[in-house]
Amino acid sequence: MKNYKSIKLSFLYFLMYLSLESIGQTNNEISVFSIENKIELRATFSTDIKKVYVKIKSDRNNRITKITDISPKNPDPSTVVPSPRPNKEIWYPVVDLRLQNGVKPVVQLNEKPTLWAWNQHFHKTIYPNEQILYLAPHLLEDWENSLYVEPATVKVQDFYFLQEVPLINGQFRYNIEPLSETWSGTVEVSYLQNSKTETRTQKIDFTKKLSVFTKPKTDDLSSKNVKLSLKNALEYIIRSQNHNPASPTYGSLNLFYDIEAQTYRSSHWIWGAGPAIKALLEATKIQDLNLSKNTTELINIADAIGQNGLSLRIMDTKHPVYGVPISRWRRDIILPDFGYQHCVATSDANFLSGWGWLPLYNFTGKKEYLDAAKLLAATTDTLMKKYGLIPQDFYIDENKFSVHTIDESGFGTEGLAELFAVTKDPYYQKMTDRYMKEHIKKLSRADGLWERGWHKKTGVQTSIKMTRGLGWAMEGLLATHRAVPTGEYLTLAKKMADQMLLWQKKEGCWAFIADETIEKAGASEKGTALWSYLLYQTYKASSDKKYLNAARKALTWCINNQYDGPDLQAKGGLVGVNLHSAVGAAFRPWYPVTCAYSAAFFSLALMEELKLGK
Repeated sequence: MKNYKSIKLSFLYFLMYLSLESIGQTNNEISVFSIENKIELRATFSTDIKKVYVKIKSDRNNRITKITDISPKNPDPSTVVPSPRPNKEIWYPVVDLRLQNGVKPVVQLNEKPTLWAWNQHFHKTIYPNEQILYLAPHLLEDWENSLYVEPATVKVQDFYFLQEVPLINGQFRYNIEPLSETWSGTVEVSYLQNSKTETRTQKIDFTKKLSVFTKPKTDDLSSKNVKLSLKNALEYIIRSQNHNPASPTYGSLNLFYDIEAQTYRSSHWIWGAGPAIKALLEATKIQDLNLSKNTTELINIADAIGQNGLSLRIMDTKHPVYGVPISRWRRDIILPDFGYQHCVATSDANFLSGWGWLPLYNFTGKKEYLDAAKLLAATTDTLMKKYGLIPQDFYIDENKFSVHTIDESGFGTEGLAELFAVTKDPYYQKMTDRYMKEHIKKLSRADGLWERGWHKKTGVQTSIKMTRGLGWAMEGLLATHRAVPTGEYLTLAKKMADQMLLWQKKEGCWAFIADETIEKAGASEKGTALWSYLLYQTYKASSDKKYLNAARKALTWCINNQYDGPDLQAKGGLVGVNLHSAVGAAFRPWYPVTCAYSAAFFSLALMEELKLGK
């Protein structure tokens, strides 16, 4: 904190200049040039001007979103904010530029908070209470950032970047590097001349040179059409990667893109990137996709995602989840840790291992991925011996396990079954079988579905028939069948699929709650992409064409609903507008959001269709 006062005084001086109206006129006009993926500002000033102050504001921050925002599409707005409403708020400023050395991020509030924290899920720091907040650039994330404030009356009035730029012989050159295909904002350049403050304001609208996005023809599963849709989905995944080397989740994927807010979100949802790794690797085997990345680059992107998962493991040998990577930071305004909850889950980790680490081992030969999968399996085994059905999460900040397990944890067999496939060690085959039997014992139902969960104190939590959640259970059954084909798992998977086929809509999708109408529950874009892939797998295992027909119906719906609107960042994704648009009813419900793992399962389903076409 030694430098805080000097920084504060310096920027108060900057703000004094920037807040004054322009006095008089000069010929020091700013020219804007587009050079490759950058914007370059140029001007020639009088030689007596030795420095200028640059203020940059993105149009994405003209309206900064917050956790209590209520979508106009939400059919039950009363569910968004708890009652009584907690006296706090969480804002989400957007960083959509690659920050230069020396830039100073600034947040202006309407009043002085009693408490504030910036990206508190990563940086456990409490700051002095001021109305103007000066942030250290290395604490900023690309795209979504989190500003926690108390009381709830505190509002973000402005968020921008300031930088002092020295001039040599009056020559001004300044580069802005947008993180997106399109960028718009305002740049103000202020300087002193003849003891007067002059300000030049430049509005910027920038679009990179883009490859043409062509939407496939509807109801056409020809190889050409499928490849075009696959290309678009994979490009969406590629754009979703976190390229900020200062970020704890560098290399991972931003799980969501929020179309309403025009920002990527949730780079800290680690497990969800697993299917994207598999999709990127498998794409290297397909010719004529014409992707923006070559084979080596695709493998490197997948490897960077996998490496981030390895780097986020708990490696304390005495810890109860030794060798398990962070799963996610759950969000809810009621949570005590500044709106976040730090979760580690063996089920999520084995999902990541099966979709990501082990395919990377097969592709790259890097033994660290195989070793990580084995260590994770050993801890999973230890916890199964202790609990039977492993608790859903270990909460890092509370230092305890949850008292519940939900149906979605069934997908943990993905990693265990894949580990058996790689090693041929019967130890992992038996572990896969035991893991699934513990779930069936507590969660199976006579109609083929699973209950929503099991609570240690109260027992069964009744199924809500969520399409996506049941899909994760189905994935677990199919993965277990691969490892233990003599068991009952394919029969159980077919029984669950048969029930889900009764609820598939005529256009091919499912509602978010499978037995509800689309009008009431919204379409489940995540669930439909997932079930399309799972039904292809069910057809492969059973040779029953009814599953292939349903898989193709779902795939056709996904192709028809692949985003090709005006927001270039979202192109190729599948848009969800429902209670769990961004996963979890407490964060951005009923806003239009695309998801990386939806695009990944969509891609994997498209590749299954291509295989059949051969």
